Amino acid sequence: MDSSDYLVAWGVYVAAGIVFGFLAWRVLRKYLPREVAYLLECILLALMFTPAKVLSDQTIMAPALMVTMLDGLTIGPKAAIRALINLVLTLLVALVTAAVLSVIHRVRLRRTAGANLRSE
Repeated sequence: MDSSDYLVAWGVYVAAGIVFGFLAWRVLRKYLPREVAYLLECILLALMFTPAKVLSDQTIMAPALMVTMLDGLTIGPKAAIRALINLVLTLLVALVTAAVLSVIHRVRLRRTAGANLRSE
């Protein structure tokens, strides 16, 4: 696989991930409370878009979830930890992002409810 094939593959993956993330957001927002939807969407995006090096001595990257699973199955559990570290750190950032979005949503709801009470 040369560099142009690698970039095309990542481009297709990112485009498909964006479409899937958008569709998942529409479904989650419709059927779940907003805070839960934020949490699940942030976790989904973190799982899909966190990159990790395929081999520690190369620059080729792949989604960390795939690298973790394949390293765990083919090399062993100790090899899976390398990509799992990236994934866990990104999931922590996703949790913080979901918490911040939830707080912002609550503040907006309170402001809207306060404005509606004043207008009546």
